[in-house]
Amino acid sequence: MNFTRFDKKSIIFKLTSFVIVIIIFQAILLIATIVLGGVLSQGKDIAYSSLSDKVSNRKDYMQREMSNRWINMDAYVSEISKSISKNGNNEIFFSDAAKYLISMLRTTQTTGVFLILNDENNKGEHSALYLRDYDPLFNDYNNKDLYFLIGPYELAKEINVPLDEDWNYRMKLTEDNEDFYRKPYEKAYLSNDSKLLSYWSVPFKLFPKDQQIITYSEPFFDKDNNLRGVIGVEISVSYLTQALPATDLQQKDSLGYLIGYKRKNEDEITPVIMTGALQKRMIDSDKKISLTHISPEKDIYRIENSNSKDDIYGCIEKIGLYKSNTPFEEEEWYLVGMMTEHSLFSHVLKIKNILWISLSISILIGIIGGYIISYKFTKPIIKLAKQVRESDKSKAIRLEATGLSEVDELSSTIQFANNALLESTVKMSQIIDLVGVPIGAYEYKEERDRVFVTDQLKVLLSIDDSEMIKIVSDKALFIEKINKILSRQQEDGVYIVSEAPDKYVKFKTVKNSDSTIGVVLDVTEEIIEKNMIKEERDYDPLTKIYNRKAIQIRIQEMLSNIETLGTCGILMFDLDNLKTMNDTYGHKWGDIYIKAAVEQLKTIGNDKKVLGRRSGDEFVLFLYGFSNKEELKALIDNFYMNLENYPLILPDGKVKTVTISAGLMWVESAELTYDELLHYADEALYKAKKSYKGTCCIHESL
Repeated sequence: MNFTRFDKKSIIFKLTSFVIVIIIFQAILLIATIVLGGVLSQGKDIAYSSLSDKVSNRKDYMQREMSNRWINMDAYVSEISKSISKNGNNEIFFSDAAKYLISMLRTTQTTGVFLILNDENNKGEHSALYLRDYDPLFNDYNNKDLYFLIGPYELAKEINVPLDEDWNYRMKLTEDNEDFYRKPYEKAYLSNDSKLLSYWSVPFKLFPKDQQIITYSEPFFDKDNNLRGVIGVEISVSYLTQALPATDLQQKDSLGYLIGYKRKNEDEITPVIMTGALQKRMIDSDKKISLTHISPEKDIYRIENSNSKDDIYGCIEKIGLYKSNTPFEEEEWYLVGMMTEHSLFSHVLKIKNILWISLSISILIGIIGGYIISYKFTKPIIKLAKQVRESDKSKAIRLEATGLSEVDELSSTIQFANNALLESTVKMSQIIDLVGVPIGAYEYKEERDRVFVTDQLKVLLSIDDSEMIKIVSDKALFIEKINKILSRQQEDGVYIVSEAPDKYVKFKTVKNSDSTIGVVLDVTEEIIEKNMIKEERDYDPLTKIYNRKAIQIRIQEMLSNIETLGTCGILMFDLDNLKTMNDTYGHKWGDIYIKAAVEQLKTIGNDKKVLGRRSGDEFVLFLYGFSNKEELKALIDNFYMNLENYPLILPDGKVKTVTISAGLMWVESAELTYDELLHYADEALYKAKKSYKGTCCIHESL
């Protein structure tokens, strides 16, 4: 092939330019399809959601460990309180209390327990009993895995527990270690309920050479409610970090989690518990974390003062340590899960690279192919140029024969070039398919009746081949089809294509002066997963009614509009004889007993109720929309009468009806909170259980 210089009036120049322009237009159209379809932004949103879900799940796990295991000490504190009232001598008291403290240590699975009395001497020392377990997951029945940290030496020998290398006879409190004792002790005058006065300490060392620990402590009262000291548990920082695995977030080079602390009126978080050497290199532990809010919906922040060259993103979840209106509620702890930008958006970056490489190769191939094909033409043919100019760019060109061999050869070459361009478009669609992004696009112009669509569109909109051929040739039918789908909106920006099976899509459209471009994105998996997550989050798996958290949120929403709901009441139900059922027939029949009770509770109030499971055998029912109290009370009476009509036949042939006690509290204004209403309903329930099980008592109004 002999190359000649370009002449702007030559067929080579003009046709090559024409081919390049078409390819660039197609490239721009495909790029617009991807950008307008929100593929990249959706990829980021998915990354944010994934990080947020992982951190939220880990935070929920931490809160469950704290509330259900680490501070599960009420029964032991009660027994110790009785013991101190009997024994005035500290050594005798400690001897009695030791067995309860050891049991408390085993039950809570913490790394230490302590009891400090308020008998400070002139050296600032207190009588105390402090036991430590460096490995709570290993239990020795002879208590040889425990260490005696503080207390009488004679008691250590008596209970056969070895002394720790840092053993002291009495507890020495200093400015560095006194907060865990002083803070709850000084607030003891506020209430006799020690749980409301509890305090979680930030990490500190009990002794200069000791390990870092956090503590949960609360005032210690004897049975006559006299303040006698402080009792609590210890969790070592090294043990706590085992509950924060970095592999939660990513398998390799993970920054993992840290726990931060701030007071309520502060904006920045101070890291107090850090995990992993990589994290400690990237985040300064002695500096507050500077944050920029990136995704308000997911609580995603960018950390501005890290030591990393790559941006670090963090999801921040508040750990609920304290109830409202308690002395230390302004001390807030947060769980922070962190990932680098490269790790967080790895999937998005991969999509970008694949798309740009694919587009570049396609354009390069198109330019080279266009030039080679255009070079074969020898002279301009007006008729041929007119046919090319007026041809439909979405179809293969069919040129009429002129009877001249040179022109006919030119015609066949033009047809080949057009087919190559169509193939390039198909290849780009195939590339998008390989990437795994379900996207379709369409375009229609004002002056044309035909609609341009990509191959994926008919699959996304569940349109068969015959219908697609019909509507792409008639713009009005195509617009009617699109508007029909847009009329079935599932939620903001999401539309229902079909319901058996379920299929959901998102639409993005851009209207120009003479054309309309639309992009369709399949979001079926995302919506189905979202609905499944919502069901798992809000519903109890056994009974399929609201769980503890969901019922609280739902009732609190209704309490905000209580004046519009008529006569209302909140009931606390407690299933009688569940333990007997479990012990006699097994937990399987216990579950059947629970579900039978729930089926009866569902009959109350029809659509004028909100029902949820609060704990194993406790249920909460909110009734509303009644004309008066008598109507509501009659409904409850009818429920108890009907229980006899639905007996259970047990494995041994015995017939058992469901018995359930209840407490009713009238909801007459928005002055009482959900927790307060539940408290009063619980008092009425207690009265019912105490007087006659299987009945409902009404709380006397305040």
